[in-house]
Amino acid sequence: MMVVVIIFLLTSMLLMVKNWELLDQLRNSMAAEEQAVKIIDDTSKENATLEEQLAQAQNEISMLRMQIMQASEKANMLNVELENKDKQIVIVLSDNEQLKNSLNKNENQIASLSSQISAMQNNLAQLNIDVAQKQSALEEERQKIIIITQERDAQSRQLSALEDDFGSLKVKYDKLIKPARSAKGKYVVSVNYERVDGKERIRFKDSDDENYTIVTEKQLHSKLSTLKKKYPKKLYIKIVIPKESGLTYSEAWSFMKDLLDKYDYYSQE
Repeated sequence: MMVVVIIFLLTSMLLMVKNWELLDQLRNSMAAEEQAVKIIDDTSKENATLEEQLAQAQNEISMLRMQIMQASEKANMLNVELENKDKQIVIVLSDNEQLKNSLNKNENQIASLSSQISAMQNNLAQLNIDVAQKQSALEEERQKIIIITQERDAQSRQLSALEDDFGSLKVKYDKLIKPARSAKGKYVVSVNYERVDGKERIRFKDSDDENYTIVTEKQLHSKLSTLKKKYPKKLYIKIVIPKESGLTYSEAWSFMKDLLDKYDYYSQE
Protein backbone atom coordinates (compact mmCIF):
# COMPACT_ATOMS: atom_id res chain seq x y z
CA MET A 1 0.00 0.00 0.00
CA MET A 2 2.84 2.35 0.82
CA VAL A 3 4.42 1.62 -2.52
CA VAL A 4 1.16 2.39 -4.31
CA VAL A 5 0.87 5.68 -2.49
CA ILE A 6 4.45 6.58 -3.32
CA ILE A 7 3.87 5.65 -6.97
CA PHE A 8 0.69 7.75 -6.97
CA LEU A 9 2.53 10.70 -5.50
CA LEU A 10 5.37 10.38 -7.96
CA THR A 11 2.95 10.11 -10.82
CA SER A 12 1.06 13.16 -9.57
CA MET A 13 4.27 15.13 -9.23
CA LEU A 14 5.29 14.13 -12.78
CA LEU A 15 1.89 15.18 -14.07
CA MET A 16 2.14 18.49 -12.23
CA VAL A 17 5.63 19.09 -13.63
CA LYS A 18 4.34 18.24 -17.11
CA ASN A 19 1.41 20.57 -16.63
CA TRP A 20 3.73 23.39 -15.54
CA GLU A 21 5.90 22.76 -18.58
CA LEU A 22 2.82 22.74 -20.81
CA LEU A 23 1.60 25.97 -19.21
CA ASP A 24 5.01 27.59 -19.74
CA GLN A 25 4.97 26.43 -23.36
CA LEU A 26 1.40 27.74 -23.76
CA ARG A 27 2.39 31.09 -22.24
CA ASN A 28 5.41 31.27 -24.52
CA SER A 29 3.26 30.31 -27.52
CA MET A 30 0.70 32.99 -26.67
CA ALA A 31 3.44 35.59 -26.18
CA ALA A 32 4.98 34.55 -29.46
CA GLU A 33 1.56 34.75 -31.11
CA GLU A 34 0.97 38.23 -29.73
CA GLN A 35 4.42 39.28 -30.90
CA ALA A 36 3.68 37.86 -34.34
CA VAL A 37 0.31 39.69 -34.48
CA LYS A 38 2.03 42.92 -33.47
CA ILE A 39 4.69 42.42 -36.14
CA ILE A 40 1.97 41.70 -38.70
CA ASP A 41 0.05 44.86 -37.64
CA ASP A 42 3.18 46.99 -37.82
CA THR A 43 4.00 45.52 -41.21
CA SER A 44 0.44 46.15 -42.44
CA LYS A 45 0.58 49.74 -41.22
CA GLU A 46 3.92 50.28 -42.95
CA ASN A 47 2.53 48.74 -46.15
CA ALA A 48 -0.58 50.89 -45.87
CA THR A 49 1.57 53.99 -45.40
CA LEU A 50 3.65 53.09 -48.42
CA GLU A 51 0.50 52.50 -50.48
CA GLU A 52 -0.89 55.88 -49.41
CA GLN A 53 2.39 57.58 -50.29
CA LEU A 54 2.38 55.81 -53.66
CA ALA A 55 -1.23 56.85 -54.30
CA GLN A 56 -0.42 60.44 -53.30
CA ALA A 57 2.59 60.46 -55.61
CA GLN A 58 0.52 59.07 -58.49
CA ASN A 59 -2.14 61.71 -57.81
CA GLU A 60 0.45 64.49 -57.86
CA ILE A 61 1.90 63.11 -61.11
CA SER A 62 -1.62 63.12 -62.62
CA MET A 63 -2.16 66.71 -61.50
CA LEU A 64 1.19 67.74 -63.01
CA ARG A 65 0.24 66.04 -66.28
CA MET A 66 -3.09 67.89 -66.30
CA GLN A 67 -1.30 71.20 -65.65
CA ILE A 68 1.07 70.43 -68.55
CA MET A 69 -1.94 69.65 -70.77
CA GLN A 70 -3.65 72.88 -69.66
CA ALA A 71 -0.51 74.91 -70.35
CA SER A 72 -0.22 73.29 -73.76
CA GLU A 73 -3.83 74.11 -74.59
CA LYS A 74 -3.32 77.72 -73.44
CA ALA A 75 -0.22 77.95 -75.62
CA ASN A 76 -2.19 76.71 -78.61
CA MET A 77 -4.97 79.21 -77.88
CA LEU A 78 -2.42 82.02 -77.60
CA ASN A 79 -0.96 81.04 -80.96
CA VAL A 80 -4.43 81.14 -82.51
CA GLU A 81 -5.10 84.53 -80.88
CA LEU A 82 -1.78 85.86 -82.21
CA GLU A 83 -2.70 84.73 -85.70
CA ASN A 84 -6.10 86.43 -85.35
CA LYS A 85 -4.43 89.59 -84.04
CA ASP A 86 -2.15 89.65 -87.06
CA LYS A 87 -5.17 89.38 -89.34
CA GLN A 88 -6.94 92.12 -87.39
CA ILE A 89 -3.90 94.37 -87.67
CA VAL A 90 -3.96 93.95 -91.44
CA ILE A 91 -7.70 94.74 -91.46
CA VAL A 92 -7.20 97.77 -89.18
CA LEU A 93 -4.45 99.14 -91.43
CA SER A 94 -6.76 98.79 -94.40
CA ASP A 95 -9.62 100.42 -92.49
CA ASN A 96 -7.28 103.21 -91.38
CA GLU A 97 -6.51 104.03 -94.99
CA GLN A 98 -10.19 104.09 -95.80
CA LEU A 99 -10.82 106.31 -92.78
CA LYS A 100 -8.21 108.78 -93.98
CA ASN A 101 -10.00 109.01 -97.29
CA SER A 102 -13.33 109.40 -95.52
CA LEU A 103 -11.83 112.04 -93.21
CA ASN A 104 -10.83 114.15 -96.18
CA LYS A 105 -14.34 113.91 -97.55
CA ASN A 106 -15.83 114.70 -94.13
CA GLU A 107 -13.68 117.78 -93.74
CA ASN A 108 -15.08 119.11 -97.00
CA GLN A 109 -18.59 118.30 -95.80
CA ILE A 110 -17.88 119.98 -92.44
CA ALA A 111 -16.85 123.15 -94.18
CA SER A 112 -20.09 123.09 -96.17
CA LEU A 113 -22.12 122.34 -93.02
CA SER A 114 -20.42 125.18 -91.12
CA SER A 115 -21.62 127.58 -93.78
CA GLN A 116 -25.15 126.17 -93.51
CA ILE A 117 -25.03 126.39 -89.69
CA SER A 118 -24.13 130.06 -89.87
CA ALA A 119 -27.14 130.67 -92.07
CA MET A 120 -29.36 128.64 -89.70
CA GLN A 121 -28.07 130.58 -86.70
CA ASN A 122 -29.09 133.81 -88.37
CA ASN A 123 -32.53 132.34 -89.04
CA LEU A 124 -32.75 131.12 -85.43
CA ALA A 125 -31.95 134.59 -84.11
CA GLN A 126 -34.80 135.97 -86.18
CA LEU A 127 -37.10 133.18 -84.94
CA ASN A 128 -36.19 133.99 -81.32
CA ILE A 129 -37.21 137.59 -81.93
CA ASP A 130 -40.51 136.44 -83.43
CA VAL A 131 -41.10 134.04 -80.51
CA ALA A 132 -40.43 136.79 -77.97
CA GLN A 133 -42.96 139.02 -79.71
CA LYS A 134 -45.54 136.24 -79.81
CA GLN A 135 -44.93 135.39 -76.15
CA SER A 136 -45.52 139.01 -75.23
CA ALA A 137 -48.78 138.98 -77.20
CA LEU A 138 -49.74 135.66 -75.58
CA GLU A 139 -49.09 137.08 -72.11
CA GLU A 140 -51.40 139.99 -72.88
CA GLU A 141 -54.10 137.56 -74.00
CA ARG A 142 -53.52 135.49 -70.85
CA GLN A 143 -54.02 138.56 -68.66
CA LYS A 144 -57.26 139.32 -70.50
CA ILE A 145 -58.42 135.71 -69.92
CA ILE A 146 -57.60 136.00 -66.20
CA ILE A 147 -59.66 139.18 -65.93
CA ILE A 148 -62.57 137.57 -67.80
CA THR A 149 -62.33 134.45 -65.60
CA GLN A 150 -62.37 136.55 -62.44
CA GLU A 151 -65.42 138.45 -63.69
CA ARG A 152 -67.13 135.16 -64.58
CA ASP A 153 -66.35 133.72 -61.13
CA ALA A 154 -67.77 136.81 -59.46
CA GLN A 155 -70.93 136.50 -61.55
CA SER A 156 -71.12 132.77 -60.71
CA ARG A 157 -70.88 133.56 -57.00
CA GLN A 158 -73.61 136.17 -57.36
CA LEU A 159 -75.77 133.67 -59.24
CA SER A 160 -75.13 131.01 -56.60
CA ALA A 161 -76.08 133.46 -53.86
CA LEU A 162 -79.28 134.34 -55.73
CA GLU A 163 -80.08 130.63 -56.18
CA ASP A 164 -79.52 130.04 -52.44
CA ASP A 165 -81.78 132.97 -51.61
CA PHE A 166 -84.38 131.63 -54.03
CA GLY A 167 -84.13 128.12 -52.53
CA SER A 168 -84.50 129.50 -49.02
CA LEU A 169 -87.49 131.60 -50.06
CA LYS A 170 -89.04 128.59 -51.82
CA VAL A 171 -88.67 126.43 -48.71
CA LYS A 172 -90.25 129.15 -46.60
CA TYR A 173 -93.04 129.53 -49.16
CA ASP A 174 -93.66 125.77 -49.28
CA LYS A 175 -93.86 125.71 -45.49
CA LEU A 176 -96.36 128.55 -45.54
CA ILE A 177 -98.68 126.95 -48.06
CA LYS A 178 -98.18 123.31 -46.94
CA PRO A 179 -100.43 122.22 -44.05
CA ALA A 180 -98.79 121.08 -40.85
CA ARG A 181 -98.16 117.34 -40.34
CA SER A 182 -101.14 115.84 -38.53
CA ALA A 183 -102.27 112.35 -37.49
CA LYS A 184 -105.92 113.26 -38.04
CA GLY A 185 -107.54 110.93 -40.55
CA LYS A 186 -104.30 108.98 -41.00
CA TYR A 187 -103.27 105.37 -40.43
CA VAL A 188 -100.99 105.71 -37.41
CA VAL A 189 -98.20 103.25 -36.51
CA SER A 190 -95.65 103.66 -33.71
CA VAL A 191 -91.92 102.89 -33.74
CA ASN A 192 -89.89 102.87 -30.52
CA TYR A 193 -86.11 103.17 -30.93
CA GLU A 194 -83.48 102.92 -28.16
CA ARG A 195 -80.22 101.27 -27.16
CA VAL A 196 -80.31 98.65 -24.40
CA ASP A 197 -77.05 97.21 -22.96
CA GLY A 198 -75.16 98.69 -25.89
CA LYS A 199 -77.41 97.04 -28.50
CA GLU A 200 -80.04 98.78 -30.66
CA ARG A 201 -83.65 97.75 -30.01
CA ILE A 202 -86.52 98.55 -32.35
CA ARG A 203 -90.13 97.98 -31.33
CA PHE A 204 -93.14 98.32 -33.61
CA LYS A 205 -96.85 98.77 -32.88
CA ASP A 206 -99.45 98.71 -35.61
CA SER A 207 -102.61 100.79 -35.45
CA ASP A 208 -104.68 97.88 -34.12
CA ASP A 209 -102.01 96.53 -31.74
CA GLU A 210 -102.10 97.20 -28.00
CA ASN A 211 -98.44 96.40 -27.29
CA TYR A 212 -95.13 96.86 -29.01
CA THR A 213 -93.37 93.98 -30.76
CA ILE A 214 -89.58 93.77 -31.04
CA VAL A 215 -88.49 93.65 -34.69
CA THR A 216 -85.23 93.80 -36.62
CA GLU A 217 -84.44 96.75 -38.87
CA LYS A 218 -85.10 94.58 -41.94
CA GLN A 219 -88.51 93.48 -40.57
CA LEU A 220 -89.40 97.10 -39.75
CA HIS A 221 -88.70 98.27 -43.30
CA SER A 222 -90.67 95.35 -44.70
CA LYS A 223 -93.73 96.22 -42.57
CA LEU A 224 -93.56 99.93 -43.38
CA SER A 225 -93.10 99.25 -47.09
CA THR A 226 -96.22 97.06 -47.09
CA LEU A 227 -98.24 99.69 -45.20
CA LYS A 228 -97.04 102.45 -47.53
CA LYS A 229 -98.41 100.52 -50.51
CA LYS A 230 -101.68 99.90 -48.67
CA TYR A 231 -102.01 103.50 -47.35
CA PRO A 232 -99.91 105.56 -49.81
CA LYS A 233 -101.13 108.98 -48.63
CA LYS A 234 -102.35 108.16 -45.14
CA LEU A 235 -99.44 106.40 -43.39
CA TYR A 236 -98.45 108.40 -40.31
CA ILE A 237 -95.32 107.14 -38.48
CA LYS A 238 -95.05 108.13 -34.84
CA ILE A 239 -91.42 107.69 -33.77
CA VAL A 240 -90.82 107.45 -30.03
CA ILE A 241 -87.31 108.06 -28.63
CA PRO A 242 -87.38 107.33 -24.87
CA LYS A 243 -85.83 109.86 -22.51
CA GLU A 244 -83.08 107.44 -21.44
CA SER A 245 -82.66 105.96 -24.91
CA GLY A 246 -78.87 105.60 -24.78
CA LEU A 247 -78.67 107.09 -28.31
CA THR A 248 -76.75 110.10 -29.56
CA TYR A 249 -78.58 112.96 -31.24
CA SER A 250 -77.04 112.00 -34.60
CA GLU A 251 -78.21 108.36 -34.31
CA ALA A 252 -81.75 109.33 -33.28
CA TRP A 253 -82.09 112.02 -35.98
CA SER A 254 -80.72 109.76 -38.77
CA PHE A 255 -83.12 106.94 -37.81
CA MET A 256 -86.12 109.27 -37.63
CA LYS A 257 -85.34 111.14 -40.88
CA ASP A 258 -84.72 107.90 -42.80
CA LEU A 259 -88.10 106.41 -41.85
CA LEU A 260 -90.09 109.62 -42.42
CA ASP A 261 -88.45 110.32 -45.80
CA LYS A 262 -89.13 106.79 -47.04
CA TYR A 263 -92.58 105.97 -45.68
CA ASP A 264 -94.43 108.86 -43.95
CA TYR A 265 -97.24 110.50 -45.94
CA TYR A 266 -95.96 114.00 -45.24
CA SER A 267 -92.64 113.37 -47.00
CA GLN A 268 -94.35 111.73 -49.98
CA GLU A 269 -96.54 114.77 -50.83
